[in-house]
Amino acid sequence: MLSFLSIVVFVPIFVHSLAPTDEIQDADPAQSGYLSNHNMDPATVGSSSFGILWKNIYGAKELWYAKPLVYTPPGASQLVFTASSMNVIRTLDAVNGTLLSSRTVQPPFLQSDIGCTDIPNYIGVTGTPVIDPTSNTAYFFSKGYKNGASSGGVANGIYQFYAVDVQTLQDKPGFPVLIDGHFADNDNTRYFIGGTVLQRPSLTMLNGVVVGGFGGHCDLFNYTGMAVAVSTSAGVGVTSIYAMEASPGAPPVVTDITLQEGGKAGIWQGGMGLAQDGNRFFLATGNGEGHANGDVPGSGRTSLSTLDEVVASMTVSPAGNITLSDYFEPYEYVSMDAGDRDLGSGGVALLDPTVFNGGGVSRIAVSVGKNGKAYILDANNLGGFKQGSGGTDNIIQTIIAQGSVFAGAGSYPLEGGYIYFTPIGYPTVCYKLGVDLNGAPLFTLVGQTATNGAGRVGIGPPTITTYKGQAGTGILWICDPIAGLVAFNAVPVNGVLTPITIPATGGLNKFLRPAFGDGRLYVSDSNGNIICLGSPVALPLSCTSPVDFGDVAIGTASTQIINCTALIAITSINGCATFSFPITLNLTQASINDAQNASFGKVLPGVSSTNLNLYTTNAVAQYSNVLPISLTGTTVSETAFFTISPPEVDFGGIVNGSDAAKTGLSASVILSNVGAQNLTFLGAAWTQSVDSSDGPVQYTNITNGALGSAFSSSSLPNAGYILATGQTLSVPLTFLPTQTGAYSTFVQWWTTGGTEYVLLTGSSSTAPIANISVSTIEGGWDYSEPVTMDFGSVLAGTTQSRDIRICNSGGSALLITKSKPPIDTELLAPNAGVDLHEGQTIDVNSCALGQVSIIAAPLGVNRLDHTVSDVWILNVDDITFGVHDVAITANIVTRQVGPLLSNGSSEYLYLGCYFDGGGRQLQKEFNSATNENGQCQTTCFNAGYMFAGTEYHTECWCGNNAPSASKYSAESLKECSFSCPGDVTQACGGPATYISIFYDRTKYTPGLPNTSNSLSSQPSSIPTLAINSTATLISSSSISSPAAPSNPGSTVKPPLTSISGTSTSTSSGAAESQIGPSNTQQIGSYSYVGCYTEGNGVRALGDKVYANNNMTIEICYATCQGYTWFGLEFHQECYCGNTLGAGSVPATESSCIDTCMANPLELCGGANRLSMYKNVAEESSSSPSSAPSSVASSSSILQTPTPNQSPSSNSISSLKNTVSSVSTSLGSAAASSTTLSTTVSAIRGFASVGCFSDPAGGPFGGHNMPKLFSNDSMTPDLCISSAIARLSATPATTYRFAGLEYGHECYAQTAAPSPEPTSLVGNQACTIPCKGDPKQSCGAGNMYNLYAATSVTVTQTGTWASVPATSTVGV
Repeated sequence: MLSFLSIVVFVPIFVHSLAPTDEIQDADPAQSGYLSNHNMDPATVGSSSFGILWKNIYGAKELWYAKPLVYTPPGASQLVFTASSMNVIRTLDAVNGTLLSSRTVQPPFLQSDIGCTDIPNYIGVTGTPVIDPTSNTAYFFSKGYKNGASSGGVANGIYQFYAVDVQTLQDKPGFPVLIDGHFADNDNTRYFIGGTVLQRPSLTMLNGVVVGGFGGHCDLFNYTGMAVAVSTSAGVGVTSIYAMEASPGAPPVVTDITLQEGGKAGIWQGGMGLAQDGNRFFLATGNGEGHANGDVPGSGRTSLSTLDEVVASMTVSPAGNITLSDYFEPYEYVSMDAGDRDLGSGGVALLDPTVFNGGGVSRIAVSVGKNGKAYILDANNLGGFKQGSGGTDNIIQTIIAQGSVFAGAGSYPLEGGYIYFTPIGYPTVCYKLGVDLNGAPLFTLVGQTATNGAGRVGIGPPTITTYKGQAGTGILWICDPIAGLVAFNAVPVNGVLTPITIPATGGLNKFLRPAFGDGRLYVSDSNGNIICLGSPVALPLSCTSPVDFGDVAIGTASTQIINCTALIAITSINGCATFSFPITLNLTQASINDAQNASFGKVLPGVSSTNLNLYTTNAVAQYSNVLPISLTGTTVSETAFFTISPPEVDFGGIVNGSDAAKTGLSASVILSNVGAQNLTFLGAAWTQSVDSSDGPVQYTNITNGALGSAFSSSSLPNAGYILATGQTLSVPLTFLPTQTGAYSTFVQWWTTGGTEYVLLTGSSSTAPIANISVSTIEGGWDYSEPVTMDFGSVLAGTTQSRDIRICNSGGSALLITKSKPPIDTELLAPNAGVDLHEGQTIDVNSCALGQVSIIAAPLGVNRLDHTVSDVWILNVDDITFGVHDVAITANIVTRQVGPLLSNGSSEYLYLGCYFDGGGRQLQKEFNSATNENGQCQTTCFNAGYMFAGTEYHTECWCGNNAPSASKYSAESLKECSFSCPGDVTQACGGPATYISIFYDRTKYTPGLPNTSNSLSSQPSSIPTLAINSTATLISSSSISSPAAPSNPGSTVKPPLTSISGTSTSTSSGAAESQIGPSNTQQIGSYSYVGCYTEGNGVRALGDKVYANNNMTIEICYATCQGYTWFGLEFHQECYCGNTLGAGSVPATESSCIDTCMANPLELCGGANRLSMYKNVAEESSSSPSSAPSSVASSSSILQTPTPNQSPSSNSISSLKNTVSSVSTSLGSAAASSTTLSTTVSAIRGFASVGCFSDPAGGPFGGHNMPKLFSNDSMTPDLCISSAIARLSATPATTYRFAGLEYGHECYAQTAAPSPEPTSLVGNQACTIPCKGDPKQSCGAGNMYNLYAATSVTVTQTGTWASVPATSTVGV
C-alpha cells in the first residue's frame, strides 16, 4: 500500500496576506468554467476549517437568477454585487456580508402577467451583470413596466439597460437606456417588445458594448430571439439588435403578441453566459418557426436567416454592429424543433486553446443541450448544416449523454484536459482529451460521480477551480437545486470523481454557478438567502502547500521538506516561530502485479494524493487548531505499462428509424502508456466472452475496423505501433445496429506493457409512443383532443384534485422535454417540479402522473361565481406528439342561503363589509340567537327590504337605501370577522360596528342608481388642501379611474355645476351614489356602451384576444389600443376588434356582473357577455368646442346615461360644461416669469394647484412627502401614473397628492403634505423644466409643482385643513 510518512506538530502560524481575487462576470469570458485565481485549496476546502461564514436572509419571493459578482473597487475592500428578480441591486461586504448599499432600480415585472411559471413572483434582473473595472460600472438589463408602473400586463412590459456606479449604485449619466421600440438590423419588421421576452444569459462585454441574449417565457407569446448590443458610452444607446429569425426564411411577423407564431429561436442557455473570444461571441438557440435550410446542406459561412437550433458565432464591429460570421445546425434540427429538444438549453463553452487543440483545430467549442448530445466543435469552423459525410454533422465529435443537459459544460485544462456536464437525474460525467492516430482531438469518458444529480431541471454548469493554477488541486463545483453545493476532486480515480465534504447549503436556485472571491465563494438558495462559504483567515500555521512529489517509480521512495512559520504563541511549543520536517512517499514495497498469498495489493501508476493535518494548541483565541496540507505525487512504472480508460463503454440506446440511427452512436477509449519505457502493440482481437470457465476464449481478428456485433472503429493502432512513455491514444468507436436488441463485445489488445480489454455494450429499440389523458370524475381517463380538464363547479373552501397522465407504449424510454405547470393561488400543480418535470423519463409500458388541484379560497356565502383557468404546457421526444396545452378550468361557487331563485341561486348577493358607526347603514333591526345570513335575508325579504345585513353575531338589519360608499371596507382588511351563532362558518359583521351587507339582485344592481330611493349626502373624511379664492376642483368622473379608492366604484351622478370667474357652486340636491362593482363609463377615448352578447357562432370581437388572471378594465384598454371596440368577459378575458361579429347585440346589464379578477370594484362582463367599450373619438373628427382638453385621459370621464336613467337636457348641458381643468396661474407676475406651462389639464384625475415649498427637515427623508422615485424622463404624467400604480401594489396605497421637484423627482402622499408648505409665486418659483418634457415645470430646489386629486377641495387661504370633498370617487 501507499504510505505518506509524517509527523504531527503543535505550533503557531503566520498567515500570508492574499492578493485581491475578483470575478467581474459569470465565470470567465470564454465560459470555459475554469477559474485559477481564487485560493481554493482542496485540502482546506475538505477540512473542518471550511464552512459557512455568513448567510443573509432577505425573503422567499426575492430570488437571484443573476449570479453574484465579486469586485474590489479602487482603494476599497472586496465587495459582492447582487441583482435580484425584484430589481433590487445591493453591495455586500465580501468578508462578513454587511450591507453596504441597496437600491430598487424600477418596479419588477409580475410573473402573474405572463402565466409562465419558470420564474415565480417577480421578473426583474435575471441575466448576470458584468462589471467594467476601468470605469467602476456595473451593467445589466432590468424588466419592468412603462413609465415606472408596478403592473400593466404583457403589452406594457419593457426592458431597460442600466449602468450604475458599483459603490454608490447610482445611474451613470446617459443611463438607463430603453430597449423597447428598436427593430432588428437584419429585419426591420421585428421590433423588440420587452413584455414578451426574457433576458436570461449572463452578459458579455466587448468592443465598447455590452451584449445580452433574449429568449421567451415558456415559448408563450409572439417573440423572436434577439442579441442586443448597448454602448457603454453615455448617449449612444442601442447599437445593434440581431434577430435569430428574420425574413426571408422566417414566417411573417404577426401583430398579435399573444399568438405563438412568426418567431422564436430564443437565446436562454440555462442562464449560462455568451462566450467571448476577441471581437466575437458565441451563442446557442432553441426552437424556431422558420426552417430556411430545409433539408439542403449549407455552409456555415453563408447567410442563414433562421437561426433556430444553432450554435452561432457573431462578430461585433468597432461601431457595435452585430453580424453572423459562422454557424452550426444539427442535421436533425427539424425533429429537435418538433420534440422541444432545444440545443440552446445550455450555452457554449470555449476551451483553453493552449491545451485543447490538435489536428489543425486551434480552438474547441462545446455545446450540450436538451437533446442529450454534446457537440465538440471547431470554434473557427463550426460546421454549417449537413456538411459531414452522408449529410451528417461536420464537427469534431458527438458525445451521447444519458439525458437532457441544461446550463452547459465546464472544463479543466490541467493534467491532460477534461470536460464535464450533468444530465438531469444522472451522474456528472468527465471526459478526457486525447488524440487519434491522425492527431485529431477526441474526448473519452473517464469518470463520473458516484451519485446522481437532481432529477429535475436546475443543475448549474460545472465550475472548476485550482489553488494558484497548480495541477493536482482541481476542484469541480456543482450547484444542485436539491442537494445544494457539492464539490469533487476534478480528476477521477478509478473512474470515480471523488467527493469533497463541504457544509450543506440546502437546495440552491436553478442554473446557479458559485461566484468566487478571495478564498470565499457565494451562492443563493431558493428561499431568498445569499450564502458565503470559506475558510477562516486565522489559520495557526503557514506551511508549504501543496507538496508535489513529482514522478515516483514503483519500488522507490521520495522525500520532500515542509517548511512552516508560526505567528502566534502556541502553548505546547512556547515561542517557536519556524520549523521544518520531512515527509516521504514510500513505494519500496509496492508492486504492479497482484502477488499470491499477499495482503499487499498492486499499485497502478497514476496520480496519488492525500491530506496531512497539523494540529496545534493555541495560546491565542479565535485561531483554527487545524492546518491541512495537500500532498500529491505521480506513481510511475519503471517499464512500459498499458491501461485502457474507461474499462467499459455503454453506448446506451438507439431508436431504429431515428435520425441518430442513420449515423449510429459514437464513443471512444483512451489507450495509455503510463510506464517509463516505450510500449509496442503486439495485436488486437474481439470476442463475445472473456469467461474461460466455459472453455477457451474464442477470439476473432479485427478486419476493416469491425469489432463484433454492431461495433466498429475507424482508427485502430496496428501491430508494431509504438506508444511512447506518458503518451495516450484515443480510439473512436461507433455503434450502428440494424435490428432491435441488446449488443455487446469485448475488444482486447496485447502489448509489451501488458494485456487489457474493454467491454462495449449498446441496445436498439423502436421509438417511444406517447399518449396523454386526464382523469375523470368517474375514475376513468379521457383521451379526447384537445386535452381539457374541466373541474366544473368547486365549492369555495374545498380542494379537488385530478391527474394528467402521459403513457409510453413504444419500444424505448420517453423523455419529457417541456413542462410548464400552473402555479396560481387557486389552480396549481401541488408537486410542480416533481410531477411530469422536464427531463423526466417514462419507461416502456409505463405512465407518469401530474396532479392538478383546485384549492378554492374560503369565501362567504352568496358570492358571485368566479372562474379560474390556466394551462399545463407539455411536450415529449415523440416527434408525433407535439406541444400540448392542457387547458384547465374550474368554476368556484359559494353556498347559497336565504331566498332562492328558480335556478337554485340565492336572491341576495354579498355586497361587502361596511362600517356601521356614525349613522346606521340600514334602518330596521331584528335579533335572533340563531342568526345567520340566510335567516336574516329571509326575514328582510319577507318584510319587503332589498338590503339585509348581519352584525354583532345576533343582529339582523334591513333597509332599502344602499350603504354609503365612504363606509366600505376592503375584504383584505377582514373587518367582518364575527361568526354567526346559527352557522359558525359564516361571518356576521365584525368588531367596532362592522356589518356584512347583502342585496336583492332582482331589485338592485351594483353600479346602477337606485331610482326608488336616494341617499342623503355623506361628508367625506378624505383630508383636503384648502387655498382661498381659487375655484373648487370638481371631477366629472362617473367612476373610479386607476386611482380609485378602496370602495366599490359605483356610478356617480355628477353634480350640476356652473363656473363664473373664480367661484364654483354645486347643487344641494346632489345624491350620493350606490356602491359596488361598476363599469368605467369612459377610459381614454373609449366609452362604455353596455353589456353585449357574443355573436352567432362567432366571437363578438375576434381580432385580438388576451386572457390574464390579473385582468382589469385598464389592462384591456391598453391591450386594445388602436381598435374600435374592446370588451371584457368572464372575469379575465379581453377581446379587441374593429367590427362586431354577426349576432352580437346589447343585453341586459344584469347579465354583465362578473367582477374583474384583479379589481373587484370593476365589472368584466359575464358568461358569454361582454362589458363593451367603443372608441368615440373615431365617430367625430373633433370634440365639441366646450369639451375640456383632458377628456381623453383615463380619469377625465364623461357620464353616460344608464339603461335605468333618462338624463334631463339640463344635466346633459351641465355635463358638456363640466370643467375638468383649472388654471394654476397665480397672477400676472407668475405668468410672465417663465415660459413653462402653468395651465395644466387634469392628468389622470389630478390637477395642478401651483408651486409650493418643500420645507427642510420634513419627516420623509427631509421632505414633507415620501419620495417615490427619480427618473430622467420625468413628467407630471409619469409621476402621477406611478402614484396611481400603487393601487395595485401590496399593500395598496391611494395617493391624493403628487409633487415634482428638481426636474426629475416624484413625491406623493395619501394626506396633505406635512409640515405645512407655503404657496410660492414669482419668477423664481418652480423654474426647473421636467427632464422628460422641457415645456412643463417640475419644481426647483426645495419646491415642487403640486398636483391634487380632483376630488380634493382647494381654496386659497395658505392653510391646510381637512374639509369635506365634493366627491369621493375618482381619487
